[in-house]
Amino acid sequence: MGMALLEQRIRKDGKVRGTDILKVDSFLNHQVDVTLLEALGEEFHRRFAGAGVTKVLTIEASGIGIACFAAKA
Repeated sequence: MGMALLEQRIRKDGKVRGTDILKVDSFLNHQVDVTLLEALGEEFHRRFAGAGVTKVLTIEASGIGIACFAAKA
């Protein structure tokens, strides 16, 4: 469910710049959609629940919020 929500949100609010940049700052960076981030964190948990994960690492850009919710789940 989380990935479908992300795809819908990208299609609705994502902005394509040039040929290789997708701006998602309206919901992942500058304005944070906590409900979406929580759903994505739960989706990561579901996908990797049996993998023995003990740490969640992310790059600084756009990943911190999702990583926090993934770690919480």
